[in-house]
Amino acid sequence: MRHRLAALSLLAATAFAPAVASATPAHADLTLQKVYSSLPYDICISFGQSGQQNGRWGTWWCSATQPQNPQYPTYDLWAYVY
Repeated sequence: MRHRLAALSLLAATAFAPAVASATPAHADLTLQKVYSSLPYDICISFGQSGQQNGRWGTWWCSATQPQNPQYPTYDLWAYVY
């Protein structure tokens, strides 16, 4: 009985997989962009939060860049812009 239930579950999951994989994302109108480059970390965070609160972008993050001076790392602000 367990094998039949497992087989039916697997069959049901594979039947719905193509529909789920081809579904349009909820935020299809967003575009991934590098908004700012070479920022100090605290400024990157501040700009990211400000842009999200003002409705300029949705999800955002800061990524480390290759700094010219390792003592002063810099970050790029990436966001899904509306």
